Amino acid sequence: MTDLMAKIRRSEPAAEGRDARKCPVCGSADTKRKTVTNRHRERRLLVRTCGRCGHVAVLNNFHDYTESQSVEDLGVAPRCGTLDRPGREFGMAKMAVDVLARNRVDVLVYGAGRSLDNVHIAELPQVRRVAVGDIMQVRDDVDFIDTSKPASETFDVVVACEVIEHFVKPREDFASLFRFVHRSGILVCSTNIYDGGNLNRHGYIFGRGHVSYYTPEALRTIAKANGMYVDFRVPLSATGTVGPRKRYVIFTYSTALMDTVSDYFGREMYAPSEAPIIKRPAKKAVKARQAARRRSAPAAGAAARADKSPTDQG
Repeated sequence: MTDLMAKIRRSEPAAEGRDARKCPVCGSADTKRKTVTNRHRERRLLVRTCGRCGHVAVLNNFHDYTESQSVEDLGVAPRCGTLDRPGREFGMAKMAVDVLARNRVDVLVYGAGRSLDNVHIAELPQVRRVAVGDIMQVRDDVDFIDTSKPASETFDVVVACEVIEHFVKPREDFASLFRFVHRSGILVCSTNIYDGGNLNRHGYIFGRGHVSYYTPEALRTIAKANGMYVDFRVPLSATGTVGPRKRYVIFTYSTALMDTVSDYFGREMYAPSEAPIIKRPAKKAVKARQAARRRSAPAAGAAARADKSPTDQG
């Protein structure tokens, strides 16, 4: 047994026994444990994959944000909104507000961290109130909801940006999140979705505290267990360096709202988000491609001229 596997086995509650090896989403015992290596990050992870719903539980990437001593521990990702620039949560909320097509909408930004997108969301004309929910009160200038406590109210729109991949117990944690959503409301989550491919090539699970990697089947299982419907949409940011696996996961109790979501994306190609960051190719690679095109251009031009018939030239 490797040191890594021994460490994980010691961390699993002995009292749970065989249950500790069941899928935390669907409860299936058809799970396999293996080591995943990411050569770019030079790290190894121990994961447990479910043969029924495909959920990937990352066993040694746990980070307890409730133990954070300072807001500095939460970090500021490029997707986060600032006072000068709206971020991804603003795009998520704007999409949800447009789908609802109502006035006097109440919005909860769940797990906001240090994002200031609540300021920009509050400026939307349909929005009546914006609250920020988290495990610690980051600021005192905003309507704060303590998400470590049971929900005492519901909201028309709830956005949870890069939150659900931190759920150690997805069934329980999703149930707590869903309780903040009004019966005629909408929840929008942002996360990466697992396509069933080689996990060694999926850097997302190596992000700090990313312990749950969901397949569409896993999220449908969670939605069904809570009487919800679920849909998946591609945000604009996925066209850049954020990567092709990024999705907005949309939950609602209402079939009518699911139809409205379909109508919305019948008009829109991408879900609104922060602007995509485009990685420009290295100068050497660009010069090599340009040189290759120059070398092939004369031959290609001669071949094209030779292929032309008299009737083509007009």
